Amino acid sequence: MDLGAPHGIRFRFEAGLLRAVLLDVHRKPPVAAGEELTAEAGARDLLVDQTWDGHVRAVLRQRFDLPAPARWRLAVDAPATATADGVSFALPDAVTLHVSGSAPCEIADGGVCVQLPAGESELDVTVISEPVFEVGDTVVVCRPDQVREAAVVVSCLPADRVTPVIALRPEDPSSHRHDLLVAHLLDAMGVRRVVFLDEPDHELFGDLPERLHLPCEDPVGLTGKAWELLRGGEPERTLDVAPDADFVAALLTALRAGAALRVDDDAPPVPFAEHNPDDTDEAVLVERTGEADDLVAAAYAHHRGARLVITPAPDLTEVRAVVAEEQERVTAAAGAIGDAVKGIGFVEALWRYLSTGGHDPYAAVEEVVTAQVPAEAVAEVGDRGLTAFTTGLPYSFVHTADVNWARKPIGHVVADPALVVLTELHRAGVAREPGAFSLVVDSGSFRELPETTTSPGHHTHPIVLTEREASPDVLRGLVVDLPVELVFFNCHDADDAIVLGGHALPDADLPVTLRHRPIVFNNSCRSWTGLGREFVRAGARGYIGTLWTIPPNLAAGFARTVVRRLTAEETPAARAIVNTGTPGGIERAYLYVGTVNGRLDERRDRSTTDAEAALTGCELLAAAARDRTGPLAPVLHREIAALREVAEAGGAADTPSYADVLLAELELETDDERAADLVDRVDALLTGLDLPDDELEPLWATRFELTGDRAERRGEYGAALADFERCVGLGDACRDRAAVLLRMARLLMHEGRTDEAGQAARLAYDEHLARQDRPGQLESIIVLDELGDADPETSLRYAVEGHDLAEEVGDPARQAAFKLAECDRHRERGDLAEAIDAGSRAVELFRDLGDDRQELAALRRLGACHRDRGDLETAQHYAAVGLARAEQVGAAAEVASFHDDLGGVLTARGEHGKALGHYRHAVEKLVATGAWERGAELLPHLAVGAVRAGDPEALWTAALSGGLICEVAPREVWKSVVPLVVDSMKRAIETGPLELTERGMTDFASAVTAGRREDMPFQVGLLADVVVVLLAWLMDRADAHILAFARELDRTSGGVLDLVGYVSVPYAERARNPGTGRSRPTSGLR
Repeated sequence: MDLGAPHGIRFRFEAGLLRAVLLDVHRKPPVAAGEELTAEAGARDLLVDQTWDGHVRAVLRQRFDLPAPARWRLAVDAPATATADGVSFALPDAVTLHVSGSAPCEIADGGVCVQLPAGESELDVTVISEPVFEVGDTVVVCRPDQVREAAVVVSCLPADRVTPVIALRPEDPSSHRHDLLVAHLLDAMGVRRVVFLDEPDHELFGDLPERLHLPCEDPVGLTGKAWELLRGGEPERTLDVAPDADFVAALLTALRAGAALRVDDDAPPVPFAEHNPDDTDEAVLVERTGEADDLVAAAYAHHRGARLVITPAPDLTEVRAVVAEEQERVTAAAGAIGDAVKGIGFVEALWRYLSTGGHDPYAAVEEVVTAQVPAEAVAEVGDRGLTAFTTGLPYSFVHTADVNWARKPIGHVVADPALVVLTELHRAGVAREPGAFSLVVDSGSFRELPETTTSPGHHTHPIVLTEREASPDVLRGLVVDLPVELVFFNCHDADDAIVLGGHALPDADLPVTLRHRPIVFNNSCRSWTGLGREFVRAGARGYIGTLWTIPPNLAAGFARTVVRRLTAEETPAARAIVNTGTPGGIERAYLYVGTVNGRLDERRDRSTTDAEAALTGCELLAAAARDRTGPLAPVLHREIAALREVAEAGGAADTPSYADVLLAELELETDDERAADLVDRVDALLTGLDLPDDELEPLWATRFELTGDRAERRGEYGAALADFERCVGLGDACRDRAAVLLRMARLLMHEGRTDEAGQAARLAYDEHLARQDRPGQLESIIVLDELGDADPETSLRYAVEGHDLAEEVGDPARQAAFKLAECDRHRERGDLAEAIDAGSRAVELFRDLGDDRQELAALRRLGACHRDRGDLETAQHYAAVGLARAEQVGAAAEVASFHDDLGGVLTARGEHGKALGHYRHAVEKLVATGAWERGAELLPHLAVGAVRAGDPEALWTAALSGGLICEVAPREVWKSVVPLVVDSMKRAIETGPLELTERGMTDFASAVTAGRREDMPFQVGLLADVVVVLLAWLMDRADAHILAFARELDRTSGGVLDLVGYVSVPYAERARNPGTGRSRPTSGLR
């Protein structure tokens, strides 16, 4: 039995006793640990806690309840040290084992011993595994031509670790990616020192704590200076080498001999052949370019114990031309065969077409490539696997009378050699990922082929994206959020560019970061060297590319074989693409960019089952889906469902982990019927799980939070509140109790239960405060402020604290909003000076945000504060500034509001005529733009302003505007406007000349009450009836019938119109200017 996470440190038990600690997480061999326990009765509980933080830490917690004392012993074959709380063992490969407990721990022969008392006791076995990297603590940076100087410096550093050599080169479109990734890898692997042999023209590796500069003017004395600088003292052993020697060969010789290189004009030849390994199955070939990158090949060969083969740099001009011709041949052959032939028939037809006359179809490529490789180099490589540090020669086409490298595993390091090697060494040391995914972007061919596996233990879940699903954003999301170890592109446009959702990926500076260092497999004939370099700079540990285009269906078949070999069989990539059995020589088109050892992470421990791996995969997918929306969410949901079925088939459907999977799927499910089924399954599972409350309650809390969320989204607020209440009722088991409390507060506020809403919001605030969760505190303050039921002092505190929290968390929009709220709170309290300060700051904040409308709102508040203060001049200034700004940004509603504000200030100053002009502008602007409700709010200002100014024409404007509002506004608006319209008409008639009255009545009738009476809405019909009464009255025809009609209108309107009282007095007596022949009678005259 094994205890512990499948992807972490595991404790292996046999017959109930601990026997080994499995360290597959770091690809380290198991640690033997022999447990002995003398107890014959009693109980023991076992629990494993795991944490990851650079290192991996696992604690085996043992709880004993014994009827009698017992002796516990753990045999560990390592030196022991007594500590304050127990005994610690320092194991090989940076592994520490520590035993502690409630009883004293004593060092015993070959282990640790504990005397357990009767009753309850505790014992912890803690294992910590640190990553181990085969990289030294120093990186050497130099110009490309400083081969000799860099070789000397590297030879002065310890040879048991690889010393990276970085050549300074001119910047290119993606060189920043190279620099950032190298810097990250150096930091992650513990490199702390950089030695500059020349100054870079830009900041490089600025985070490394130690930066050394080593002058290189004197090559003879460089060894002494370098050794003194880097290690202190003088080297015990040196290897003299001539200034014009081959320093690549010299460096390998020095590293293997444990000597420091020393330049000497009279030095004998370097004994390279004596130290170059021969009894090895691996070779490293490097083309002599005369640049510092060549030294990386020597350092890598020494690290691998490989034979180093040095060849002249090839001339690639003819090679490229022949490869281009071959591409044209393949394209022409595929076109000639056409779409009618499918599958294996197409392959056979293609092979016959290319090998017309029985000739090798790739003979021309083989001839031109072989001509670039000296025969002695071919012989030195022999049958060994090969890593070729090359400028772009496809070495798999070397073919002589005696040698054919077509099926030789070859890794091509075509650019950035230090980055390639560092990536490989980093992956060899870091903790294994919890799970593994492969990502396939395919046109449809990949799914058509049956999937087979041949080896248990390496569990890689494929995510296949169709052309419709794929996009650059989806790709970026998946490779960042999930441990993707393999990416296969089988979707290309007519120019052979990789296409994702209709978007072609560029050939340089790829817009993606491959965080988990996958191998990238690309089926297009874009430059295999250029695109290979770009994917390595994006984070790939290796790249499989093609020399010429292979039809998608054939590529998919080849890829399925390669993917299986890479994953299930854990074959190195360079070996996975050869000897595949693919008919027709398809595999000849494919090359691997990387070393011959490049591979996916190995799994030493094969005990993980399919079901365990599936549950882990679901956990990773659920974590990725938690913050993802848009096109990525359904992809993640689909894959969770697929892996859930694997877990069910493996008999894991009755575990807490399976409950987590169901809950994760429920969170993503959009179909109500399927969601209800998931809820039923969750409830049945949780009801049957035999778990302690502290493990079971978090699952129930998550269930209630998710179902509450679904109910809220469906508008079922009562059900949502009930589930949220159950969730928070479980206390600390609720994964984010404060957030759920806030959601409850908003729902309660929506239901009008403000007291309960306030209580929930205050509880949320207190929890956020206790956790020092500033964003959470801010959200709580927002809800409390929206409730608006606090006393003035508390409301002001909310505004001040909300502003400060928003500033702290970097939310300028809310910072500005709370500052404006602070202005309002001070104004309500009568603290106008403080209100003006807050309002002025709010204007600045909104202006910085570019929020024109809120800036205008703040300007209005400022004007109101100054008006309340009695400073009418400043109030008028702010209203005028706001008006100009509102007109500038085209905010029609705000233009009207500022006109109204100006009218209010001018009225307060007694300038009623000027005020009236602004009131008129305000209402007319709102009516013209259809802002009926706001127009209704400001209409009384116009009417009262017209009365104060004695302007009957403005009264008619008020009546007409009000009538237009009544036509379309809802009842709650027009019911207060109708009396105002009628009153304006009555006052206009009283104060204006007959000509104006006639024109006003005509305009009103034609604009508002035109049409058939029965077709009019009630309020418009009412106004039409009022017009009838007033017209009859104006013509001195207010007979009994008209008075009865007026009385009915008064009754209908609740008496607010007072038409009977108005028309009971003849027009000639009521009007101040009734017109010629209708003069008002003077006192005493009839």
